[in-house]
Amino acid sequence: MLSLPFFSPPGADQMALLNCSHDPLLVLFSYLIASAAGFTALNMAERVSRENSRELWRWVGAWALGGGIWAMHFVAMLAFSAPLALSYDTGITLFSLLIAIAVSYVVMRVIGHDRLRLWQTVVAAIVAGCGIATMHYTGMAAIRSAATQHYDPSLFVLSILIAIAASLAALLLAGYFRGQHGNRANWLRLLASLIMGGAIASMHFTGMAALTLAVPLNHPLQIAASQDGHQLLGTTIALIALLIILIGVLAGWADQRLRQERGQLRHLTEQLDTLTHYDGLTGLLNGQAFSQMLNTTLATSPPHGATLLFIDLDNFKRINDSLGHGRGDELLQQVGQRIRSVLGREDLLARFSGDEFCAFALNVPLQNSGQLAELILTQIRQPFSLESGQLSLTASIGMSRYPQDATNASQLLKQAGIALGHCKRQGRNQNLGFSTQLEQDAQQELNLEQSLRLALHSDRLEVHYQPILAGNGEQVVALEALVRWQHTELGSISPERFVKIAEQHGFIHELDIWVLKRACSDLKWLQNNGHRHLHLGVNCSALSLLQPHLVKAIQIELQRADLPLSSLTLEVTENALMHDLGAAQAQLDKVRAMGMTISIDDFGTGYSSLQYLSRLPVDSLKIDRSFIREIPGSSSNMAITSAIIAMAHKLNLRVVAEGVENIEQMRFLQEQQCDLLQGYLFSKPLPLNQLHTWLGSGHYRQRYVSV
Repeated sequence: MLSLPFFSPPGADQMALLNCSHDPLLVLFSYLIASAAGFTALNMAERVSRENSRELWRWVGAWALGGGIWAMHFVAMLAFSAPLALSYDTGITLFSLLIAIAVSYVVMRVIGHDRLRLWQTVVAAIVAGCGIATMHYTGMAAIRSAATQHYDPSLFVLSILIAIAASLAALLLAGYFRGQHGNRANWLRLLASLIMGGAIASMHFTGMAALTLAVPLNHPLQIAASQDGHQLLGTTIALIALLIILIGVLAGWADQRLRQERGQLRHLTEQLDTLTHYDGLTGLLNGQAFSQMLNTTLATSPPHGATLLFIDLDNFKRINDSLGHGRGDELLQQVGQRIRSVLGREDLLARFSGDEFCAFALNVPLQNSGQLAELILTQIRQPFSLESGQLSLTASIGMSRYPQDATNASQLLKQAGIALGHCKRQGRNQNLGFSTQLEQDAQQELNLEQSLRLALHSDRLEVHYQPILAGNGEQVVALEALVRWQHTELGSISPERFVKIAEQHGFIHELDIWVLKRACSDLKWLQNNGHRHLHLGVNCSALSLLQPHLVKAIQIELQRADLPLSSLTLEVTENALMHDLGAAQAQLDKVRAMGMTISIDDFGTGYSSLQYLSRLPVDSLKIDRSFIREIPGSSSNMAITSAIIAMAHKLNLRVVAEGVENIEQMRFLQEQQCDLLQGYLFSKPLPLNQLHTWLGSGHYRQRYVSV
């Protein structure tokens, strides 16, 4: 029976004090259990702070920690041996276990707080230490024997202080290790757990040192026959306790692995989100994310006034082609930074695609949208510093305004795109706001594009031919093939308009080959009907000239019409040659090698450089009609025309003057020994049947204007 107060009982001189000992193996087991319990407490420190699973981990920690401390106490008790039989009251022993779990639950609640003040930690440690001491001495009260228990007061108090100190160390270490991961943190937890195990064991064995068992002098000692049963029971309890603690540790480890995997999954999700929503080069939003955020902004918190700016860098492809994509990427990054520097913090900015950027500027008054666009253009016009040197750049900007122009994202993007397209057609390096007239023009151009494609594929286009006469004006030597389009609703569409549409929408080469095919067929028909001396001139656009299969396509059409290669003259403009002089020269060399001739059309309106004339395989020049039109009224045009003819003859080139409309012009050109004449003085462009009639009539010899 437990004897209190803590002093020798009456008749102590009639009591025999028992000599007791401990089993070393079970003592070691008890220490390991205490250390494992400490490790569990430290490992649970972070988990009990999570809102979504806080209560679960409190109970897991309470059972693992409380069960570990109780098992350590009970195994240590089983390690205790005395020279008489000892037994334990089951009810009191289980009650001491409940005390250990309850105390451990309190500890788990305490370490679950994000931050504790020092005094709160000390109070919690006192409560926990007293609870552990209560568990210990309750377990001691479960001992059943003939002996009487007596305690040394100083050691009794010391054991409680050690329990409080161990609890304080556990709380402080739990706070210290919270949130720390990795091998170093695990090794530190292990070291701290061994120290805590020693502290807990010290508390127990200090309490045991305070204990004295005494029996009456005449009491017969009933020594247990063997301690093997104690050792087996102690070992079993130790293993069970370690298993409970191990389950708690494994649960914590599994939770940590799960959190790591969730963290990795979250990281991968963030990376995927970055790849999905952000441009990998500039770090700006991509086009899809911009459209989504624009929709969200307009749906949830529409601004009072805002401007959508569609920004396209002018002729950016030339930079990639000449400097390489690396320098081009570097330039795009700097452009994005400059645009961002102009916009507000809340404004949206995206690299929409390629060399296009899109910005949505919030709270921009209607009258200030043009100023914002011009500020962006000014930023872009300033030279960029690249590794290869400084580079200048321009851009075009189309704008649409919310809510004046549209109230949804798709319409704003569409209208800004319309304004941008019109801006680029007007010459680039400027900004333009959307208007209903631009939308009507864009719709009309789309209709024209579709109608032109249909007309091309269904042979609804026509080819007219304007005669080219010898310098004396008495003999037709060639024909220039000119495409014409009679729209079913709009009537005659000028070639300048629909040819530009074909160039802008990528089917000009198809149009040029169609004209070539029709013209070759018509020329063959004319030759078969008595005009075998005629030569054919066909126009070739700048984009067609750079097509790799151009020469092969020309050869096929001439062979199909059974015409000699020498019967064709390819007419190219100066601007087409300068678009890519090196590639143009290589292509023209192939054309010349096949036996065809080459003429520079509209000479004098482009670069007019003698240097390229000496390099290119050219046979003739066509003086632009703008110089001929003012003759004889303009002395300067007469001087320029004379100089061109003289220069061409020096280079062994023939000269064709187009736009000849009166006798005075013809006589001036004849005086300058111009080789060939073309214009309304002789004939306007005619369809094949009218041309055949005209050729047979001989009207051109009468030198009057056929209109």
